[in-house]
Formats: sequence, structure tokens, C-alpha cells
Amino acid sequence: MAKYLSIFTVFIYLNLFSQTDRNGNPVFNSITISEEKEKDYQLKTNYYTIENNINNKNSSVFVNENPTLNEVEAFATKLPSDFFLVLKDNSTINLVMIVDKPEKVFFVINPSTGTSETFPCNINGDITENRANEIIKQHYDKDAKLNGNVLSFNNKKFNVISSEEIKNKIKNLIAEKKLSEGSTGQVKFADKGVLKKIIIEESKKGGKLDFFTPIKDHEMDGIQIKPGVFSTNIGIALYKWGRENYELGVNTVEDALNIWSEIKNRKPNQREIEYIKMGFNKELEK
Repeated sequence: MAKYLSIFTVFIYLNLFSQTDRNGNPVFNSITISEEKEKDYQLKTNYYTIENNINNKNSSVFVNENPTLNEVEAFATKLPSDFFLVLKDNSTINLVMIVDKPEKVFFVINPSTGTSETFPCNINGDITENRANEIIKQHYDKDAKLNGNVLSFNNKKFNVISSEEIKNKIKNLIAEKKLSEGSTGQVKFADKGVLKKIIIEESKKGGKLDFFTPIKDHEMDGIQIKPGVFSTNIGIALYKWGRENYELGVNTVEDALNIWSEIKNRKPNQREIEYIKMGFNKELEK
């Protein structure tokens, strides 16, 4: 399910933040810090960066192309920093992060059900270690210094929350609340309007559901799917698009075809109907 991470993250932040990019879609860029195997699950640690968000007009949390120190401070201390994916067999069971409401709480989302919960968070501090390190690395403030667990920045001092403490508290929460248990089924979106919006956006050129740009000018080239079974590049691209609609939780093949109609601004032709249906029903995999 790792390939759906960015799509899933977009969905989560549609609920967490009201800001959207110029296409009406939330974007909060992140990087993966680490992946580790626990006894009965995998834990993937990710970090929402300051750079490429605060100064990026396509980010849902864009502030300014040339942010002031006060703006950097607010971004670094008020918005979520680290988030964790609880995985089993590479499928996401739960997503966990720390948010301010305004007090710190653990915020947990179950992607299979679309439900969320909050739990008390007994972590003290002003800024995460990852954010403090990035502030130093990006040279936002030439006088910024990191001395032990204290960051001097913008003529203020901030107590730094260590990444180790955060991860340990997350692991304790996972064990206490049994967050590694549950279904590893496909991501289900509670809001079908949101799902349609994401599929339309990701089907555009360069999106994660754009199987068509790579085969441009070679749509009708033949391809062998398996011994004795042949198709064309366009047929396989349509099949993959229908397959991903099913994986993301589109209810019926008719719903998928309606989304395709909206993308193309016309009714699907017979070939499109045939291959999208085949993909949605995974017929080539039976």
C-alpha cells in the first residue's frame, strides 16, 4: 500500500487543513526518515518539512516565498512535524501523529475505516528535533544555535523534543492501544466526493494514476500479458486505471466509468468501458 501513501496523506490533510493548492487539492510535502521492523508490525517514520512547504505556492500550508522569522517560527512550532505509519505486510493499519488542539494530543487515523481518535500526549517541549535541525540547516536565522535540547532562534529559546522520545512514546501508544491490530485491507475513503476529486487530479499528466503519458504515440502497440493473451498498451493502461479505482475504494465500476467521463468530458467509448471494467474486476488476474 506504500504507493498510495501520498494519495492517502492528501486525503488526511483535506480533513486537517482547510487550505488547498490552486487546483483545490491539499499538499503537505514530507520525507521518510526511517523504516523499522517491530515484533508484529513495521513502523515508518516521516517528517513534514519546513522547506518546500512554507515557501511553496503549491503546498496547502504555503505562507510566503520569503518567509519572515516569525512566520518560520509559527510554522515550525504549530504545524504537525513527525508522523508515523503502522504497517503490516506493507499495508497501512494506522497513521499516528502529534497535533496541537491547542494542547498536544496523539491523533490516530485508521485508513480502512476512515475513523480517527485522539489520545492524551504527555510530551513536553516547544519544537521537534527534526524541525530544530532543519532551522539550523536552512539558515533561516544566522544567529540560530542548537545547544543540547535548547534551540536559540528568532531571539527566543525553545525546548527541543527529541526524536527518540517521540518515537518511544509512539511505540508505547501503539502497544497500549493495540494500534498494530486490525485489517490491512485497502484504503477506504469515507467521503466519496473527496475520493473522486483525488482520482481526477491524480489522473492528470504526471499523476499517480496517469498510465497514459508514458505510452503516448505507442497506444496501439501490441503487448503479451501472459502466454497466449495479447492486448495493446492503451488497453493495459485502461485496465490499470480501472484496477486502481477499485483499490482506492470506488464503490462500483459504474462509479469508475462516471469519473472517467468527467475526466474526458465525454462518455467512455466501448474499448474504455471494456478495459476499465476488466481492471475494476481484476479479470486478468483470475
